[in-house]
Amino acid sequence: MTDTLLAVEDLQVEFKTSEGTATVVDGVSFSVNKGETLGIVGESGCGKSVTSLSIMRLLPTPPGNIAGGRIVFQGQNLLDLSEHEMCGIRGHDISMIFQEPMTSLNPVYTIGQQISEAIRAHKKISAREARSQTVKMLEMVGIPEPAQRVSNYPHQLSGGMRQRAMIAMALSLTPKLLIADEPTTALDVTIQAQILELMRRIKEEMDMAIILITHDLGVIAEVTKRVMVMYAGTVVEEALVDDLFLKPYHPYTEGLLASIPQLNSTQERLHVIEGMVPHALQRPRGCRFAPRCPYAEEICQRTEPALLAMGGGRSVRCWKYKNSPQGGE
Repeated sequence: MTDTLLAVEDLQVEFKTSEGTATVVDGVSFSVNKGETLGIVGESGCGKSVTSLSIMRLLPTPPGNIAGGRIVFQGQNLLDLSEHEMCGIRGHDISMIFQEPMTSLNPVYTIGQQISEAIRAHKKISAREARSQTVKMLEMVGIPEPAQRVSNYPHQLSGGMRQRAMIAMALSLTPKLLIADEPTTALDVTIQAQILELMRRIKEEMDMAIILITHDLGVIAEVTKRVMVMYAGTVVEEALVDDLFLKPYHPYTEGLLASIPQLNSTQERLHVIEGMVPHALQRPRGCRFAPRCPYAEEICQRTEPALLAMGGGRSVRCWKYKNSPQGGE
């Protein structure tokens, strides 16, 4: 019996614009096992959030469109389901924490009303029972005085408490998979640490899988065991977190790690990856990272490399490894 909970296979996502059709996610494949935490990291615009929205079938259509691939959850291709069938999966089996809780929460409803609504959408229980469950969820995520806070509006809560309320809503139906899209963005360092510790604790208590999407490698190191690095709509490297930090294979990953501030560093300036992520309508012909890569060769400019399996659960998309015994020609 397989432990694979979610398998994304060759996902292709396009956006139609006035300038043409942009492929923002291009052939992305990965899997998540039951109870596993997978990190997805990359710069803004690399396709991380679009990938997560595609899994939830929340991509704005138009202009977005899933042009190809499969998203298989517990053996069922989510792309074959009707909107009504997806509504039964969202929240109940797969939940999502969005980037900014202030814009994700409805300002004209109380926290309690919003969480209770999510519970009652999937369970045939009374409003009183839903409110009671809501108070328990708020208590579980560490919100003080939950019986009083349940009547608060989003603007009456701090940023950290709003994020905890979002987590409570996402976990209210004990999903098998939680997608957390930049869950610590705009929070101060102390609150970030509390939110990450909360997610770690709840994951163990509920035995659920997590996809953690972030641009912060420090967060990846803190929470996940396996990480996928995305660049310009593709996967450029995948590895166990310890292996990735010990020896990054892809030049982009190397640059990201070098950009992390070090307390004992003698450098006066932080390392910077020169250049910008290419626009989705103006991707280079060969390797997408070649214009910014310090190791780029002639072959990198004309032909895009394949994602090579390197053994030990690692893979990399780079011409540096074309002759490696693991990757082959």
